Amino acid sequence: MNEAQEPLAMTVHLLANSGHGSLLQRTLDQLLDCICPEVRLFLVSERVSPVKYYDKCHSKRSRFPGVSVLLFLQESLGEERLFRVLDSLQHWPWQCYPTRNAQGRPCPHILANQEFYSLDNQMPVWGVRQVHCGTEILRVTLYCRFDNYEDAIRLYEMILQREATLQKSNFCFFELYATESFALQLSLKQLPLGMSVDPKESSVLQFKVQEIGQLVPLLPHPCVPISHTRWQTQDYDGNKILLQMHVELRFHI
Repeated sequence: MNEAQEPLAMTVHLLANSGHGSLLQRTLDQLLDCICPEVRLFLVSERVSPVKYYDKCHSKRSRFPGVSVLLFLQESLGEERLFRVLDSLQHWPWQCYPTRNAQGRPCPHILANQEFYSLDNQMPVWGVRQVHCGTEILRVTLYCRFDNYEDAIRLYEMILQREATLQKSNFCFFELYATESFALQLSLKQLPLGMSVDPKESSVLQFKVQEIGQLVPLLPHPCVPISHTRWQTQDYDGNKILLQMHVELRFHI
């Protein structure tokens, strides 16, 4: 239990338009307060001016949301609690994420016949699943193009300095935090061949690292310093990554 109180190895930074940061932070805090009040995973900050997003790919291939957040909630803890979470997702500023494409066809496998929500079309999609037994889970999932999956596993193992837990040939996860009743996971999911990823521009994963010098040459994309302790890069599918040097505070008497 003492180890669980250490700073999280990963946090998710969401970039809101000016004037919306406090609202979105309160919305997330209220949603997660009854699930994992001890974990501060999502941090909202504001950008100076709105960013215009352009469709980078007009390919006919299916594009899949790059990041999702799934809440696996125990039914034994009461339906009222589950309904409260679901109800909050159905009210502003949450918006229902369309599960059909422009031609009216259902979105591929994972999103089909499931309700998803989002605070912004450039932020992660959220969903709730009811489980009958086991630990409750908050799972942040990165979806990988078919050819990028194995490389993504090695990349995040290198950043987190731990091995992934393989559940299936196309799915694995890293346990970032755990108590007897709750677990926080970062997972990687391989998409079918030919399906591309739509990275969320307003979502940034920040990781605490002990050493940056040896890590930078091994990254798939350039790594740019943005402060004395933070470097910015991206993974194989275009997901933004911040690497923060873990600096120990020392007090001299």
